[in-house]
This record gives sequence, structure tokens and C-alpha cells, in this order.
Amino acid sequence: MKRLIASDLHGSLACCRKLLDIYRKEGVQELILLGDLVFSGSYDPRFEFDPQGVMALLNEEADHILCVEGNCDYGIRDLEPRFPFFRKYKTVVWAGREVFLTHGHRYSPRNPPPMGMAQVMLSGHTHIPAFHRVNDLLCLNPGSISLPRGGSPNSCLLWEDDRLCWLDLEGRVFHRETLPE
Repeated sequence: MKRLIASDLHGSLACCRKLLDIYRKEGVQELILLGDLVFSGSYDPRFEFDPQGVMALLNEEADHILCVEGNCDYGIRDLEPRFPFFRKYKTVVWAGREVFLTHGHRYSPRNPPPMGMAQVMLSGHTHIPAFHRVNDLLCLNPGSISLPRGGSPNSCLLWEDDRLCWLDLEGRVFHRETLPE
């Protein structure tokens, strides 16, 4: 299955459109959102801060979205998301791997989930793309769709089989990894 993983949209309608363009162009079956969807964004007009507009676009793909709560997602239920929205974290099994989905403000590489709970942790929050190990846990971060930090591009992560590709908002790959056996 092909999955697109994104975090830290922060209400940018412009970036949400680009994310969904990638989603459609890549033929993705599932969109994983790691929190901070609609609030605490930039008021720069190019950013197009529009929480209601972002939610309307995401709701069009509700049947294919899985989302975990971020630290800036207070009041998001008032915008009536039509997709599953999990607090704190969600565990899933992808191709035989236990995957821990979280935003990154509660659980992170510095504060990982309990040992044995997952083989892979996907988290956002830092706004910086990452791939590294903490003991036996593989930690992946898609970066930020809207407000990247540390000189990184606006980014998301494409996961297909054992291949990982970090993409910029034009859909260009800027980093690749293969999941270990």
C-alpha cells in the first residue's frame, strides 16, 4: 500500500492544496496526518491561513485519512473533521511492522513509547525531516508541510512497501531510505 505522511499543516490552504496534489498524483491509498492541522499558522498572505478551508479540503478525502492530534489542535472538533482523529497516538500494523503514529509533543525520539510497543515511530512536531534509530525503534519524521525549520524544505513522506521518499511540495524527492529487514 502507498501512504503519504504529513505533519504540521498549521492552517495553510496553499500548502494543503499542494499536499493533496501530491496525494492524487502519486496514487496514494492512505493519507496519514500527524497533527497540527489547522491552527497556529502564519498570517503571511502567501500562506493562505484558512482553517475552515483546510478542513473542507481534507474532508473531501475523509475516507482515506487517518489523523493523530497535535499540540495546536485545540478546538479542531468544532471544524467537524469527518476522518478518524486520535488523541495522543495510534498504533497500526503495516506490512507486518508495528507502527506508532503520534504528533511528537508527547512521544518523540527523546521520549519514545514503551519498549516493544512498536518497531517504527512516525512523528512530526519538530518541522524537520528525520530518519534515525533510538535503540530498536526506527524514528521517522516527514518534516512540515507549511512551516519547515532548520533549512529543510516544506515536506512530506511517501511510504510504499519498504521504500521511503521525502518529497518537497512540488513532489520532488530530496531524500530516500529503505526500511531495514
